[in-house]
Amino acid sequence: MICTFAQVPLALHYLGSEAYGFWITLFSVVLVLNSVDFGLGVGMQHAMAKAFGSDDMDSVKKTFWTGAFALLVLGLAVLLTGLGLAHARPWEDTLLLRDPGLRRDTASSLSIAVGAFALGLPFSAVGRLAAALQRGWINAGWIAAGSALSLGLVFAAARGRWGFLGFLATSLSVPTLQGLGLFIHLLRSLGWSLLPGRLAPASEVREMLRSSLCYAFPQFGMALLQSAPAIAISVAAGSSAVTGYNLLLRLFSPFQQGQVILLTPVWPAYTEAHQRADHSWNRRTLIRTLGVWAVLAAGTALVAWQCRLLLSVWVGSADAVTAGLAAIVALWTILQMAAQPFLYYLMGIGRLRQLAWAATPGFLFASAALFIGSGHGSAVGVLAAGSIALCALLLPPVAWQTLKALRQNPAEGATG
Repeated sequence: MICTFAQVPLALHYLGSEAYGFWITLFSVVLVLNSVDFGLGVGMQHAMAKAFGSDDMDSVKKTFWTGAFALLVLGLAVLLTGLGLAHARPWEDTLLLRDPGLRRDTASSLSIAVGAFALGLPFSAVGRLAAALQRGWINAGWIAAGSALSLGLVFAAARGRWGFLGFLATSLSVPTLQGLGLFIHLLRSLGWSLLPGRLAPASEVREMLRSSLCYAFPQFGMALLQSAPAIAISVAAGSSAVTGYNLLLRLFSPFQQGQVILLTPVWPAYTEAHQRADHSWNRRTLIRTLGVWAVLAAGTALVAWQCRLLLSVWVGSADAVTAGLAAIVALWTILQMAAQPFLYYLMGIGRLRQLAWAATPGFLFASAALFIGSGHGSAVGVLAAGSIALCALLLPPVAWQTLKALRQNPAEGATG
């Protein structure tokens, strides 16, 4: 978080408002691409966590290498498809880019984004392994190292004036380098060879793919919901308008990231506790995570109240932010955070089909509402439409499914 706060003024002052907004929009495109693994990443994490809960490390290893190989194949497929789409139409007109240099480099920028995603996708398997084995501190160390590296590279790109394409390629290369470091560190700490091992048998692969398919729909919806605002705002009012939204989002990021830091290790712990029939621990932990959400939501609201003062100190100006924009971005952030404790609980105990039916329509309709709201021509209109959809179509069904799961027979095993 410290690196993020230091990075934003460097990037904003070097790139300018429109290029900064385009940079954020490209990150949103990469976030959408992260959903093309068809739920395989979370499916393999669930399978590895179950095997770990049963003390079956051989199955953990085979599942890891099987999932990593599948992600490699998917990455290559996305690379070939994405490079074609990047040059298929004038995306600079769709995104309302005005700067001649940015318009000229739009196709190349999209190609760099697709390529960075394809390179990093196979390494996402090792992050799933760290979570499944509850070795999150190793992953956290490499996330911190990657953040520091990203800050250093952004500083070098800005000081060296590497241009937008150089800046983009540099910043997007960090996740791959971070994943490679985590891969070497984690496998050596486990005593595993860095060379690929045996793959899982066909029966286990089929079971993992069935679980992955259940994850795929809510995962795609969640990725779309997180990335759609920047794209919808760009379509509504141009890339410059994305800057104010992103600055606020970065300002609220300590609360969002704090919740994710809490929930990431809790998810596989839910799985292990459910596998061991320790349902009272899961119930207590869910209640505690909801309490933490309430505290973090209050912190987000407090920062939104003082955001103009904080932005003036941070980036030197609050001109891109109005009180209305701050309020709606805070609400949008808090509503997304509210759904996460329920989602992590349902995923952790294996309620995959119930999760898919409850969450996917809400994610998709809320994402669609953002683009419907783009007709107002402002970021406030975009996020207001999305927030209404979240309240009406996402939170009620996922909360209801969670209550149903809590009331059902605690002796039953994990499903999915």
